[in-house]
Amino acid sequence: MALAHRLYATGEPVRLVTRTPCPDPVELVYRDGDGPPVTWSCPTTSPSEESPAAGRTVHRLVVATKAYSVGDVLDAWGPRLAPGARVFFLQNGTGFRRPGDLPEGVHALDAVNTGFAAFRSGERTVKQTGDEPFQIGDVIGRSAPAFDSIIDDLDHLNRAGIEAVWTPSIREHQWLKIAANAVINPLTAIYGCRNGVLLDRAETSDLVDSLCVENDRVLEALGFGAASRGLLERTRHIIRATASNVSSMLTDLNRGDGRSELDYINAALIRAATDHDVEVPVNRSIHDRVAERFAACRSR
Repeated sequence: MALAHRLYATGEPVRLVTRTPCPDPVELVYRDGDGPPVTWSCPTTSPSEESPAAGRTVHRLVVATKAYSVGDVLDAWGPRLAPGARVFFLQNGTGFRRPGDLPEGVHALDAVNTGFAAFRSGERTVKQTGDEPFQIGDVIGRSAPAFDSIIDDLDHLNRAGIEAVWTPSIREHQWLKIAANAVINPLTAIYGCRNGVLLDRAETSDLVDSLCVENDRVLEALGFGAASRGLLERTRHIIRATASNVSSMLTDLNRGDGRSELDYINAALIRAATDHDVEVPVNRSIHDRVAERFAACRSR
C-alpha cells in the first residue's frame, strides 16, 4: 500500500491486487510518519475477478506478500505475465521460490530493504515509518541490469522517491536482512511487543546481542564476513528506526491461523549454520519457542 501510493502520486499506473474482491477503486489512507493523512483512490483487482484468458496482461508485478504466499501469487498471476515482464520479490527470508514458477522470458528480481517500513494502522490505512534504499538484483549477480525495461523500472521507482540501487551482490543483502530479521521478528513474537521495546528491556536487549553474535558467525561462514561487520549496530539501528512497528511475525501470530515465515527466516539461518558447522544454540532456542506459539495457534 505504501509503495502503491508513492508510485501513484507521481503519475504511475498502479493497481493493487487484493486477496478478496473489494471496491474498485478503493479509498485508502496513506500517512508518512507523523505527517498528515492522505486519502486517495487506488485501482484494485483480485485473482477471483479475472481469468488468465480474459484478464489484463501484466508487465510489472511487485510481489509484496508474506513468503509463504508467493506460490499462490505466482499460480494466479504467472499466466498473465507478458514476455519480458519484470517480477519484483520483496519477501523476507529465502527458499520461497519453486523451480519453474515463472514463465520463460520473465525476469525475476529480488528487492531487499531493511528500512522501508510501514504498517497498517487501520483496515485501509497505512503508516510509513522508515524509508531507506532498496537493493535490487538478480540470481545471476549481473553487474548491471540486462534489459532497458529494468533500468526503466528503477528510474520510475527513484522518481517516486523510492531509492532503488542495482547490486550484483543481492544474495549478500538478503542474508544480511535475514540475520537482522532472525533477531527482531522472533523476539517480538515471543514477548508480544513492538520493535522498539526490544532495546528497552534488559532481557530482550541481551538476547539481541547474543543472537547477533551467532548470526555474525553464520554470515562469515557463508562468505559474507566483510559485510557482516557491524551487524549488531545495524540491527539496533533497524529496531530504533522501526520502533513503533509491529513486526511481520508478531502480526502473523496475532492473526491466529498458525502460518508464519519462521521456516524462511530463522529455520533458514539454522540450516545454513548446520551446513557450515556453526553452533547457534540461542537461535535454536528462540526458534523452538516461537514454533511452539504458532503450533498452539494451529491447535485452537
